[in-house]
Amino acid sequence: MTKRPISISHLVFGLIFLGVTAIWVVGAATDVQAPALALWGPVVLIGAGVVGLAAIVVNSRNRAVSERFAEAAPLQTQHAGTGDMEDPS
Repeated sequence: MTKRPISISHLVFGLIFLGVTAIWVVGAATDVQAPALALWGPVVLIGAGVVGLAAIVVNSRNRAVSERFAEAAPLQTQHAGTGDMEDPS
């Protein structure tokens, strides 16, 4: 199984749509007036932005760690049948 990087724009827009849907469901299920629900719009946008920024930081840290690990690991090949390792250079 291969690891694919997180598509941060898809994550943020998905959270925005979930937030808008949650606001709509709360408005439809309760007697809350529209001005009171309108206050939650910016909360949803700010929350999705914070999650997006956190995902960018985590994604860049994971990429930097994997690049450092790839540079530090020596390239080795195994001889067929002998189990001996050798350095290709």
